[in-house]
Amino acid sequence: MGVFMRWAVWLLLAGGTAWAGPRPESRWGLRWNAGPGCIQAAPLARAVEGRLGRTVFGAEPEFLIDGVLERGSPSGWKARLSLVDAGGNVLGSREVSTKEEACSAIEPRLLLVIALMIDPSAAFSAPASPPGPERPGGPVAPEPPPPEPVAPEPEVGESELPHGSPWARRDAPAVRRSGPAVSLAATGVAGLGFGVAPGLASSLGFRAGEWTWLLRFAFYPYEPYEKDGGRLSLSSLVAEGGVCPVSARGEVWSVSGCGTAAFAFVLAYSTGYQQGRGDALVRGDVGVRARLERKLGGTMALHASLGAGFGWLRPEVRLLKPDGTAEDLRLGWPVEVSVDVGVSFPGS
Repeated sequence: MGVFMRWAVWLLLAGGTAWAGPRPESRWGLRWNAGPGCIQAAPLARAVEGRLGRTVFGAEPEFLIDGVLERGSPSGWKARLSLVDAGGNVLGSREVSTKEEACSAIEPRLLLVIALMIDPSAAFSAPASPPGPERPGGPVAPEPPPPEPVAPEPEVGESELPHGSPWARRDAPAVRRSGPAVSLAATGVAGLGFGVAPGLASSLGFRAGEWTWLLRFAFYPYEPYEKDGGRLSLSSLVAEGGVCPVSARGEVWSVSGCGTAAFAFVLAYSTGYQQGRGDALVRGDVGVRARLERKLGGTMALHASLGAGFGWLRPEVRLLKPDGTAEDLRLGWPVEVSVDVGVSFPGS
């Protein structure tokens, strides 16, 4: 009974995807990314076609199965499969996992799930076995002709795709991409200028190669800084970029650690006795940033990040005083710290 229920659930999941638009006779494509030593796109496609008993993958697909195979946590392997239409819309997704250390252990489950997503009715049909010779005494089956040489196959359903298409190759050796994640947050910073300043921040995270990359922008309007009767007004626009070699994603939580470099473009205006002075300055920082997200459901997540940087470039800003003198001050502290709290919209 338990086995029957598992097959029924697989059929229901695959059937629900098919009813949403794809049909077994639709043109299909496969975009697949797996590390060295694991099954690659072309062998996986041939194995799926062998299970279904016909050719299903080709150029100009109507629907795409987009998958990636990664190490599981704490052990084993996990594959994420998404069904995408020609407009780039995700129609559904599946996960396949195994606790075994060899990545080949996941292949039978992987073949079954992909076959179910394409054609549930044919997925359980075993491919026909070639007929063997008859028993002794009877006529002998003729020997099959030698196979003709086969030209190397291109990557499945992707060799003729235009640049910039939603079917852009993920398993190409140069770059691996996934949908970007955008965040909007309230932020606060200390050490970038004088005192603590609130602000607004937005960040963009995307995957290329083996790591996640980060772009972040923030704006901080400072309260005026006063000393000895002089008054200094500051506002800062920060552009930060980095790479995140530490990245872990679960069903609900995801965390990453990034090395970053940032430049703060600062507008400073100082007023003294019957005089004023404006300066455009640039401060440079190198540091780290830790990011944490918790999914809320759908395409939204809570987002928090903590960054710290060392000011390797700290220009001087001039403070004019009422007595006609001036003082040159280093911009900010040697170390600056910022905190973002807001929402993010993770990519697929």
